[in-house]
Amino acid sequence: MRAFLWFFTGLFIQVAAFPVGPTLAYTDTAVATGVQEVPRGIVQLQQLITEALAVNPDLLAAHKRWEAAQTKVRQAKALPAPKIGVEFEEIPRGTIKLNQATIMYQLIQSLPFPGKLKLRHQVVVKEAQLAAMAYKQAEWDVISQLKSAYYDLFLLDRELEIQHQQLMWLKQAEATAQARYAAGTGSQAELLGVQSDVLEASNARSVLAHRRQAVASHINHLLNRPISDVLGNPEAIALLSVPHSPDELVALALEHQPELLAFKFAAERAETAWRLSKRELLPDLETMVELRDPAMGPFGPWDLTLALVLPFWFWTKLQYGVKVALRDKESAAAAYQAMRNEIAKRIHEHWHEAQASYETAKLCQEGLIPLARQAVTSTLAAYQSGRGSFMELSDVLRRFSERERTYYQHLTLLEQHMVMLEQAVGVPLRAAHAQPVAGGIS
Repeated sequence: MRAFLWFFTGLFIQVAAFPVGPTLAYTDTAVATGVQEVPRGIVQLQQLITEALAVNPDLLAAHKRWEAAQTKVRQAKALPAPKIGVEFEEIPRGTIKLNQATIMYQLIQSLPFPGKLKLRHQVVVKEAQLAAMAYKQAEWDVISQLKSAYYDLFLLDRELEIQHQQLMWLKQAEATAQARYAAGTGSQAELLGVQSDVLEASNARSVLAHRRQAVASHINHLLNRPISDVLGNPEAIALLSVPHSPDELVALALEHQPELLAFKFAAERAETAWRLSKRELLPDLETMVELRDPAMGPFGPWDLTLALVLPFWFWTKLQYGVKVALRDKESAAAAYQAMRNEIAKRIHEHWHEAQASYETAKLCQEGLIPLARQAVTSTLAAYQSGRGSFMELSDVLRRFSERERTYYQHLTLLEQHMVMLEQAVGVPLRAAHAQPVAGGIS
């Protein structure tokens, strides 16, 4: 019994010194969970983000699509390909004696109606901007997944640490209960209850270890690493308030959110395509230059032919094309407005969820955990003086652990909602976090 009291006295010292904030996660050298644990160091979130932006295959593919779209912009400025030909004139009747015919060399160039090339170029520019926004959105998707998984890893390490502490005092309690039962001063029900708690705590630690391995595998996947690579412990996370108001974040999103900007560029592209479809009704100019007598050199007699390409036979088809382009323009404008509403909804939802988690974590930090610590102090003192029971002490220690767990859960939820806010706004909201750089896209 004296050893048991000394154990709880030491445990109380640990509880009293507990900092309401992150500590290093406990790691066994070998845990009987089927997951081999090895010593791990601290891994910083910013380093992981930098690595992911450099090596993630999805980002590399999106970057190549953006580069391809940029190349099409240069192609759109060019005139239609010229044609060269040879004309044989005055071939003797009834023969195919081309050597007796007059040879003329032709150069034919089609010139689109003024304004067509400019509009075609603008359409392709908008498509390139769409590809750029898709690339930036892919960056935010990868960063959001990475940050969310990183915070899951942080929470799992904290829960493993709490679970380890619980298992330590439960095993000591089990030994004491066995001694009391053997001496006839304790009941069998008390012993069985403690043994049941030990089994549950051991299984909970095993489950947490497997979940940590699953989260680490997801992070390795995002980093293009071998899935089974060992991942270190996350760095400390401070409790920070939610920055900005929802309306301020919505204003930022209108300027920076890549998914919303993609809908905006799609609407602008549809507007340009509609104007181009109307311009397609106008005739192009086709020019042809002919050199009549090659024997006289490049400065011999030559002919110039100018012709208009009239879309006569396809007039009805082109008119319907204009109507289709108009409907596409109206559809794209409506889709852009719908996306604006969607982004505003996301921002308000995640802002209020983040604020709720912040207030709960702050309550745990400043109120619930100090109160739980005081309860442990008084209950331990009563137990040591013989005025309290083991079940009372066990209950207050369990409640203290639950307060710790609640604090870390809401701290994690706060940061994960901040991740979703950053993705919804398109700008980093935590100064310490890396910012996506989309290869100089403006």
